[in-house]
Amino acid sequence: MPAPVPARRLRTAVALVPLVALAGCGGLGQPEAYDQPGINGLVVPTPSPDPDDFVDVVDNPWLPLEPGATARFDVREDGADIGSIETAVLDEAADVGGLAATGVTTAYDVDGRTDITTRYYAQDAAGNVWVVGADAGGPGRGDWRAGEDGAEAGLVMPAHLRLGDGWLSYAVQSLPEASRRVEELSSDMVEMLDEADTSTRTVYEKGVGLVGFEDLAAGWTAELLD
Repeated sequence: MPAPVPARRLRTAVALVPLVALAGCGGLGQPEAYDQPGINGLVVPTPSPDPDDFVDVVDNPWLPLEPGATARFDVREDGADIGSIETAVLDEAADVGGLAATGVTTAYDVDGRTDITTRYYAQDAAGNVWVVGADAGGPGRGDWRAGEDGAEAGLVMPAHLRLGDGWLSYAVQSLPEASRRVEELSSDMVEMLDEADTSTRTVYEKGVGLVGFEDLAAGWTAELLD
């Protein structure tokens, strides 16, 4: 197992690259995507992750989740401030099917709509980050755990990114099908397209994590504040 990469707090000051800035980078130096079972040999989604294959931290350099870390995103539409989104990594790990899962609570306050959801992530020994559950308001409203009632864990961030790769984000009967695709990739930035009940473009900075995203249907963007 490679040496862990030290996680950095999501509040690390960064100069947010505009979401369009990655367009045309073409993933220079990255191998072309190719057909294969799963992604990098993974079965995605997977119904019952084996705890023996997982570690107790999430320190993938593209998505480091340090307990206690917080972040705030400024949400704007057509140049106007319409709200904020705040995230907090929970201090204590949660047991999800024997996995030591890291919880991240996201609080939305956007254009009069409020919502709080906690998602649970776990990293396998190879460095791939999976979403293994969520608390989103009760049964039938988005609560699920991998391995229960047919719910299957989904891949969030591969250990080795590759331009053009796509996969199902999770499989939960009560939720619309969700998928994720690597759209643009450079040495320190990656842009992904998420498709579920809406389309979202997300941008990650290596060593920092999520730094911005755009709701393509609603037309607003969220940028990480210093």
